Amino acid sequence: MYQQSFGRNGQVQFANEHEFYKFLGYLAKSDGSTSLVWEHNENQGAWGSEGRIQIHTHNMPNLWNVVLTVGNGGNVISRINCNEFVENICTQHGFVYGGIQNREHIQATIPQQYINDFNDGLNL
Repeated sequence: MYQQSFGRNGQVQFANEHEFYKFLGYLAKSDGSTSLVWEHNENQGAWGSEGRIQIHTHNMPNLWNVVLTVGNGGNVISRINCNEFVENICTQHGFVYGGIQNREHIQATIPQQYINDFNDGLNL
């Protein structure tokens, strides 16, 4: 479900619904650009788990107001750390952890008036 801002510090923000659903399309591409993970950092002495979007490309479009943090030095170039956003897209839009998403399942959750935005994101 759309909301304008996600995260305690506003790590993920959208100007409008069009931007939100376009970003969902981009994340649903399953082309190796992104993956969703839930890191259990509490097992390593950190304060708690963290929902992350891992970015595996240097060519992610700069179309959204998201806070990027550094990657892991491996195949993760950068990350978006936002439990609230990751929970939202998993529970409300059918995203799953990993790099392969079911586009048809996700698209079925998109309001009809934003299908073109979602498809635009798929084509980025």
